[in-house]
Amino acid sequence: MAATNNEEERIMARGLNPPGPLLIVKKRLKTIDAIRIRVIVSSREAAEDLVNYFETRGAPSEIDRAGEDYHVVVDLRTFKDVG
Repeated sequence: MAATNNEEERIMARGLNPPGPLLIVKKRLKTIDAIRIRVIVSSREAAEDLVNYFETRGAPSEIDRAGEDYHVVVDLRTFKDVG
């Protein structure tokens, strides 16, 4: 499930173990117009998997904790998809 506005798109990936959230994000990246995404996951491991993926592709990211969830916020302006 995703919600969007011009600046940020939210991708809900709760309850999925890695690499599930990353696979969902990779698919959504093909259609995203926003300059920032917020991926909501249930585990620190899933959040760190996403941060590693984006940082190796030049996109700064950070992890925020919100209750039981982890929010991975990514700035896509410098993202370079390498496949």
